[in-house]
This record gives sequence, C-alpha cells and structure tokens, in this order.
Amino acid sequence: KQWYQRRVAITAGGTDMENYSVSVDPVVIPMMVMGGILLLVGLIGCAGACSGKGGLLNVYFVIIGLVVIAELVVLIYGYIKKDDVKEAMEDGVTQLFIEYYSFAVEKNITSLSEDKILAVNSFQRVLGCCGIDKPSYWLANKNTKYPPGCCATWDGENYDKTGLQDCPEAKVYKVGCREQTNSVLNDLGIIIIIIILAVIVFEIFCMIAACIAKKNDYLSA
Repeated sequence: KQWYQRRVAITAGGTDMENYSVSVDPVVIPMMVMGGILLLVGLIGCAGACSGKGGLLNVYFVIIGLVVIAELVVLIYGYIKKDDVKEAMEDGVTQLFIEYYSFAVEKNITSLSEDKILAVNSFQRVLGCCGIDKPSYWLANKNTKYPPGCCATWDGENYDKTGLQDCPEAKVYKVGCREQTNSVLNDLGIIIIIIILAVIVFEIFCMIAACIAKKNDYLSA
C-alpha cells in the first residue's frame, strides 16, 4: 500500500531541505476530513440555534456525537501506531547517515549529492545532535573530523566538499540523533493528544449547549 508522503522542509541558514518523508495518512487525513465535517456541522448548529428548529439541533447533536467517537478512535489508533511512525523516521534518517558515512568517512563512494549532504547536516544542526547514536559514530578510519552539522558554530551554509571539518570538542553536540528524534516525536505526540482532547471537550460542551437550547425551545413552546 502506498501512503501519501509528507515532505518536511528544514530551514537552516536560509537553505531549505526537503525529502524527509514520514507517512502521516493514518492520523492527518482523518483529522482533515473531520475538520471539514465540523465546519458543516457548525453551520447546521448555528442555523438551528438561530431559527429555533429542534430538528436541526437534533442533527447537530447526533453528528457531533459521531465526530467525538471518530476522534477518539483516531486518537487510539495514532497511539497504537506511534511506534511505526518512529521506526519509519528512524529508518529514513539512518539510511541517510549511512550514505554520508560511506562518502565522508569510509570513502567507499566518490560523491554524494549536495541535497543529501545538507540534509544530514541540517538535521543535526536543527535537532542539536551528532551521529546516529553518539558523536563518535563519525570517528572511524583514523578520522578526527565531524560533519559541519555536528558543530554548534556551523552557520548552516558553508561546508567543506569532503563533508567533514574540524570542530572543537566543546562545540560538538553530545547527543545522538536517534535519541533526539525520539524525544521530538514524543513531545509532538503529546501536543497532538492535548489538542485532540481539547477539541473533544469543546465538542462535548457544544452538545450540552444544544441540549439546553432544545430544552428551552420546548419549554417556551
């Protein structure tokens, strides 16, 4: 099954990097669909409240209830699949680092595209990390230099064509990129959960308001 691939642009020193792909279909597309449904439902609820028609309020209440259930399903599904998203991103980043390592450290390949060189270095610079698991990942084959993205003083633009440069140990990021990636994804997941829960709570209040409005209409009839 081919999933839509979202391109994530990383801007570092004025350079836009693409081709960081993570499958986001399971969560993003359902949420986009629900956003469109909520807009339509909101219009129905507004029309019902303004016109005093109980039928529209009934429709509004039922649809909001179904949307809340759907959002809970998406939330649970996203939580279950979070490890798959992490694994997909880790695999993509690891493969990119391996290619860079083969070019810059092992010298097994004679050239590497500028996009990939900037991708690895921008990734390390943005996340404040170095190497897959630790900075010493790059120190092999008697190599004593680091990719420029490992150095806190790198400006995000200029780099040696070999893909490596001298960097004082005090300026080298100490955390591995795998650890930083997991940390960022965990933080992002928490933010998404909080947002969805906040939306659900708001929708429940909307359902309560619809019930009150319908009751008032019934009593005033």
